[in-house]
Amino acid sequence: MSNFASAFTPISISTVKDKISSTDKFILFIGRPSCPYCQLFEPKLSNVACNSNLTIFYINSENSEELEDIQALRKRYGIATVPALFVSENGTAKVVCDSSLSEDDILDFIS
Repeated sequence: MSNFASAFTPISISTVKDKISSTDKFILFIGRPSCPYCQLFEPKLSNVACNSNLTIFYINSENSEELEDIQALRKRYGIATVPALFVSENGTAKVVCDSSLSEDDILDFIS
């Protein structure tokens, strides 16, 4: 499990807020190593990130130090479950929570 999300860049909630405020594209994976659905989704997202040379940021939804802020972010954007893939750009945000997405579906969602 130590390799979980190793292809992604860990990020704090305060930095997430800054990234969302920016006009640049921002891709965030919210998950946790103890989630079996996250375990299914993470390798597919890792492949997409590597094959498409994308920077994807990661928040561990079990991070106790930021739990309240993580819950507030999830509530604000309607992120009911993990794994969650969050993309923001130019002030708009979209979220998908579906571990069954194929790599092509993931790439389509990000694009």
